[in-house]
Amino acid sequence: MPSNPETKSVNVPAPVHKLLSEEAKRLGINQGEYTAASVSYFAKRGLDPLDTDAREGQLIMQQVKKLGDRVFSYLQEEERSLLIPMLEEMLRTRVTLDRLLRMNEILVNQLTQQLSGYTEPQLAVQRESLKKLRQQNEEMIKRQVNEALTTARGAGPGQVNAAGQAGEITPGLSS
Repeated sequence: MPSNPETKSVNVPAPVHKLLSEEAKRLGINQGEYTAASVSYFAKRGLDPLDTDAREGQLIMQQVKKLGDRVFSYLQEEERSLLIPMLEEMLRTRVTLDRLLRMNEILVNQLTQQLSGYTEPQLAVQRESLKKLRQQNEEMIKRQVNEALTTARGAGPGQVNAAGQAGEITPGLSS
């Protein structure tokens, strides 16, 4: 057999050579390709081919690490797709609330100046109207908070509701 300067020979026990021949034939490759692939497999993974227990444990740990990486990637994606929009909405709400409070201060100052010219019966009518408006506002706040909590407790993204359908994020509340 001619010697190829790019290959080296290795002596293996006869039973192993027989197994090598059978497996290479079964896979439709030559013995050199089978041997090279086997050595490459163990070398790339840093596995000891004689220690089957450690090899299995290392393979399992590698799979666990890959799974952990996938879970971490999933959580990062969830953070980007769910938590960041929630933060944006909270910030928008906070800024809107701050602006509304400032506008209310300005309006209260203007109304105070206007009310200084009212008679006592006119002031009583204004107080009663303000009382009704506050009550309506409190009722609306309670209703919207209850709707939001009910929606949040219901089927969310990825959860299955009673109808067997995946839940969705409800974009808005009643006004």
